[in-house]
Amino acid sequence: MNSPKTVVAAAILSADGKQVLAARRTSPPEAAGRWELPGGKVEDGETPEAALVREIGEELGCLIEVLDWMEGESAIGVSTGSTTGARLIAATARVVAGEPRPREHDQILWLAAEDLDSVDWLEPDRPFLDALRHVLGVPDGPTLRGIFFEEEDARAAAATLEHEGWTARISRERYQGEDDDEDHPWSVETDAPELVLELLVDEHDGWLDIPEDPPDDSIAPEPVDLPDNPKRIKRPDLGDF
Repeated sequence: MNSPKTVVAAAILSADGKQVLAARRTSPPEAAGRWELPGGKVEDGETPEAALVREIGEELGCLIEVLDWMEGESAIGVSTGSTTGARLIAATARVVAGEPRPREHDQILWLAAEDLDSVDWLEPDRPFLDALRHVLGVPDGPTLRGIFFEEEDARAAAATLEHEGWTARISRERYQGEDDDEDHPWSVETDAPELVLELLVDEHDGWLDIPEDPPDDSIAPEPVDLPDNPKRIKRPDLGDF
């Protein structure tokens, strides 16, 4: 019995990590008009990550970076007889070059967590929606970011935060002017208290990224009292100079 082929899908996150890209299929007829996470088949000798980067380049004309593989998988095209169908796995990703433009789909949309149920998803993609809600669900309120040099440290910190009931979103930091082949730190955004995150970044030799409060323009500066009768300063006699 042949093992099922692997199909990979990308949950491409927006720059702020609060939306995911959905694409509308045009074929085959039974899938036309329905929505999916873009992706495609893994070719022989190809890693899932390489396949996902290649497929998104072909379908959307942009370069992505795979961030994290989501748990679980779903079946595609399972039928009776000798057909084994395929298994779908999905990863979160972000665009690092170019702009997503539909080439094989007729439309793309950026969806927030509360909008995920507003489109008709293909059945194999539906099992990943709950995980996506969690990924997109960092609250709009105050959040903190911890910066880590190593990916495993960022993932360990995020796992600890989630175990303790806080939200945690991992992303790759890129600083303008750095080369793509240089090592870039990882960030964990969370709604946990500062003390909780501070303990984790200390444990893993990271640091807290706390933006400075902008000046409050609504507070007028204190007026300066000027003298009513300013003193005249007598210039010294320069003599022959």
